[in-house]
Amino acid sequence: MKRHSIILLFAMALSGFIACEKGDVKPNDSNTGLTPEEIAKRNQEKEEEKNKDQNAVWKVVNTADERENIVIPVSINAETVYQTIEGFGASDCWLGEFVGKNYTSKMQMAKLLFSQDTTSDGSLQGIGLSMWRVNLGAGSAEQGEGSKITDVARRAECYLKADGKTYDWSKCKGQQYFMSEAKRYGVEKMLLFSNSPLVFFTDNGLAFSAKGEYANIKDDCYDKFAGYMADVAKHFTESGINIDYISPVNEPQYNWDGTDQEGSGWQNSEITKLVKALDEKLGSLNTKIVIAEAGSWSSTFGNTVKGRDNQIDEFFGSGDNSVKDLTHVHKVAAAHSYWEDRSWSELQKIRTSAYNAAQSNGIGLWQTEWSMLGEYSSTDVYPGLEGAMYIDNALYLSRVIYSDLVWANVSSWSYWTVWGQERWNQKNRFYLIKLGADLSDYHDTYDDPTTDRSWAANVNLYVLGNYSRFIRPGYKRVDINCGNDKSFFGTAFVSGDGNTLVAVYTNLTNDKIRVEPTISGFSGNTKFIRFVTDENKRLERTNMSDGNIVIPAKSVATIVYTK
Repeated sequence: MKRHSIILLFAMALSGFIACEKGDVKPNDSNTGLTPEEIAKRNQEKEEEKNKDQNAVWKVVNTADERENIVIPVSINAETVYQTIEGFGASDCWLGEFVGKNYTSKMQMAKLLFSQDTTSDGSLQGIGLSMWRVNLGAGSAEQGEGSKITDVARRAECYLKADGKTYDWSKCKGQQYFMSEAKRYGVEKMLLFSNSPLVFFTDNGLAFSAKGEYANIKDDCYDKFAGYMADVAKHFTESGINIDYISPVNEPQYNWDGTDQEGSGWQNSEITKLVKALDEKLGSLNTKIVIAEAGSWSSTFGNTVKGRDNQIDEFFGSGDNSVKDLTHVHKVAAAHSYWEDRSWSELQKIRTSAYNAAQSNGIGLWQTEWSMLGEYSSTDVYPGLEGAMYIDNALYLSRVIYSDLVWANVSSWSYWTVWGQERWNQKNRFYLIKLGADLSDYHDTYDDPTTDRSWAANVNLYVLGNYSRFIRPGYKRVDINCGNDKSFFGTAFVSGDGNTLVAVYTNLTNDKIRVEPTISGFSGNTKFIRFVTDENKRLERTNMSDGNIVIPAKSVATIVYTK
C-alpha cells in the first residue's frame, strides 16, 4: 500500500502550536513590543514555514460540529482487490461450557456475540460474529481431580463414553447452547478445534502430555481419534448445525506438559498422519480440515522448532509431509498472532514473510487466536501494561487485526477467549466479556466463574465488532491509503455485490481526525453512516448527513457506504 511520508507527531505538535496561539500571545505583548497586526503576521509566517512541506496533507480546521480537527486526505481504490474474507470469530474456551449451562444471562450474551439485527433507531444488537470456534474437549472433565488439571474451568468434556464405542450427545451442554444460538442468529461458519486427543487415546491416559516434542497419542489410535472427530462433525451436521471446519491440532510447537490445560505437542510427520486419517474418515461430509494452528507466525515459514516448524512448505509443498492434495484439506495455513506483535516493524516483517511463503505455495492464511500474551512495554503508540486503560488494550487489538489483514492478508481473524475474569492486574487483556461478582472497572476478581455471575461487555468486544459486524464473508479487502504514520491507519472492504463499501479507521492519538476520502471504483449515489467505539462509546451510530467524517481521539470508527 502506498503511503505518504508524514507522521502524526507533526500533527500533534501543530495542535499544541495552536493552543499556544490562543492562550499565550497577547496584543501589544510587552515582551515583544509588536503591534497586534505584526504579531498576527509573524505567527502566520511561522506557521507557513512550518507547514510548507506538510500542508498538502495536514491542516487544522474548524467546522460547525467539530473543533480543531486534524484533516487527513484518504484515498480508497475499490478496484485494487486483495483477499476475500471468510469470517471474523472467537472461541468458546474456556468458560463457554459453564456460561451456556449455568448463567441466567446467557441469552443476552448470545445476542451480543452473534446478532446482526438493529433496533428501530438503528442501534446494533450485536457484533455479528461470522465464525464460531468450538473446543472439542479431550475428556479431562470426566476424570475430575484424576485429570491432574488444576483449573476446573479448563477441564473439558468429550462425547465418547469410557467404553470407547458409544456416544453421549448430552455432554458439552453449555457449548451446544452457544452452537445452537450461533446457528439461530445466522453465524456463517462453525469450526471444531482440538487441543489434545481424547484421554482414551493418549499415551499417558491424560489430556496433557508427557511425551515432549512428540504427540501424546498411542500408535494405534490415529484412526480412532480421526474417527471420533468425524463422528462429531457428522452428528451436528445431520442435526442441522453444519460443521464447516475441523482443526485437529493446536500449537504443536509446544510440549504442553503443564497441568493448566489440555494440550499436546506434535511433529509435522505426526500431523500429516492424523490429517490423512481424518480426511478418509470425513468421507462424503463437506467439512474441511484446517491446519496447523501454529503457535506463532514464524513457525509457518521459519526454522523455529525442529520437526515442528516451516509448516507452510511442509504441508503445502511437495515433500513427504504434504497434504495439499487431500480432498478435505482447506487451502489455508492457520497461525496465532501471539508474541510477534511488539513493534510495527515486527508486525510487518513477520507477517509479510508468512504471506510470501503462503503465496509461493498457492494457499491463503488464517489468524485463529490472539489476545495480549506476554509483556508489553511503553511505546510511542502504547502506554505499557501498567499505564494502559481498557481503551488502550482495545486499540492494541485493532492494531493487530489491521496488521494481520494488511500484511499477512488473512482471510479469517479470530479472537481467543470470549469470557474471562479480571485477575492479577491483567485488565481486559484476555476477554471480550468480563465475568465476576464485582464488575468495577480495573478490579480484580477471583470468585468462581463456573457458576452464575454478573457480566459486562468490554470495549474489546465492540472494537472486534467494528470489523466483524460490517465485514461479512465474501467481502474483499481493497486498497486504502491513509498516510505513513502508524498512529492513524485503516482498512477498506467491498461487498460481493459491489453495493457496500466499509472503511475501518483506528486513531491512536489524542486528537480528533477528520478524513477527506477520495474514492474510486465505487461510484453512484451513496450514503454513509459512522459507528464509533472509544472509551465511552460502544459502536455508537451517527448518520453523516453533513459529510464531515470525524474519527474521534483514541477510537476505532467504521464508515459504511451504501448505494
